[in-house]
Amino acid sequence: MADLARLTWTFLWLSFLCVGGGLGVIPEMERQTVSIHQWITAREFVDGYTLTQLTPGPNMLIAVFVGYRAHGLLGGLLAGLAMFLPTSIMAIVVSHHWKQWRVRPWALLLERSLLPVGVGLMAGGVYTLARTAIHDGVTATLAVGTALVVASDRVPPVVAILVAGAIGWLLTR
Repeated sequence: MADLARLTWTFLWLSFLCVGGGLGVIPEMERQTVSIHQWITAREFVDGYTLTQLTPGPNMLIAVFVGYRAHGLLGGLLAGLAMFLPTSIMAIVVSHHWKQWRVRPWALLLERSLLPVGVGLMAGGVYTLARTAIHDGVTATLAVGTALVVASDRVPPVVAILVAGAIGWLLTR
């Protein structure tokens, strides 16, 4: 029961770190769930993140995955609620007032100052995932090639990622 409460509390405070999107919290989430609490392994974290990105819905469904792996259905439910409910309520409240605040100098400064923070956090998230997922020349080549294809905007990202996953799977068989 204490570990279930710890899981819920962990995802509750992690939810408030999602500045610039969920990818920004990935380094700390990985540290908490893998290194500190050992609810899942590093490989399970990357695989779980990858699988949750293929599902429709918010990109932080990794919280539900971790909660489920750690404590079954109840863990998944509590982790998901802790990750999404408080910040959803906060977003509703803030967005209701943001239209009137947005023209004020302090609000413009806040928006501008959060941009580099969000970009830095997202870069940290990419690094954290790559550190576990890229482990040899094949995975490095697939990662760079997929990034280039996605950046070209000629192929839908989901198609590029699925093709890269299939190639990786075929090459490791």
